[in-house]
Amino acid sequence: MANSLGILRVKGDNVDKQWIPARLRESLTALVAACKDDPGVLAAWVGGSLARDTADDWSDIDLHLLVAHPEEFGSGITDWFARTMPAVLADEIPGVPGGFMFVTPDWIHVDVIVHGSQTFSQDEFPARVLLDPHGLVRDIPASAEQMVGEPYLPHDQIQLYLYFMGVTVTVIHRREWLALAQGAAGFRDSLLIPLMLAENGVRKTDGAKRLNRYLTAEQIAALQAIPPIGSNPEQLINAHTAIAREYLTRGRRLAAALNQTWPTALEQASLALWRRELGINLE
Repeated sequence: MANSLGILRVKGDNVDKQWIPARLRESLTALVAACKDDPGVLAAWVGGSLARDTADDWSDIDLHLLVAHPEEFGSGITDWFARTMPAVLADEIPGVPGGFMFVTPDWIHVDVIVHGSQTFSQDEFPARVLLDPHGLVRDIPASAEQMVGEPYLPHDQIQLYLYFMGVTVTVIHRREWLALAQGAAGFRDSLLIPLMLAENGVRKTDGAKRLNRYLTAEQIAALQAIPPIGSNPEQLINAHTAIAREYLTRGRRLAAALNQTWPTALEQASLALWRRELGINLE
């Protein structure tokens, strides 16, 4: 079959190998067949890395289904999936309306997003149509997605980090080492890495497991040079100190390059607190 299944072409029981990693091929073939055999499925497409041509054998299958009766379909989706392949995990995706996650015994991860046809409006994220006999959805190439542009300064995140520098002192004085460890990981992953992405003009990425392609070799080396977070107080304070130096150096440099205002008063208050209470000079 050809265009009745959109870009995905099914020949017998085999999926065209051009854009689908080998490990996902059998599962995606089975899912397409299940959609084609179910009159309740009006259209089906994939998003995520499969639509962006960045998928590998360990990518998820992000399957979108357009149906006339989404609540009815969603209430029976576990059985629908089980008729196609077994699952060791079947659950709703928190915070994603109509979203369901499945994991097979071979650890193929499939996210299914159910859309109701009455209120459906296709977004502009990359999409690769699998099934669309009525012309209800369209392919959206990855090239249409604006992921990288000019560098920018994340003002709100910078203020948040400088505030958390002060909170860190409170946590240390209370000897809350578990909270300090959680904070170090969070500051690195949710504040320092986004600052690096801002340096590179990255507006969005295709997932937390796809960061390498958006960071430079210098940035990756800087992240790897941060001391292990560990679990004892000395390790934790060393990690926080390294993250703070890296963050402040990069933030100031980026603000200057973009001729943007840097929150000097808040920074000076946080630096003074670290000197006074921790004996650490970050200037």
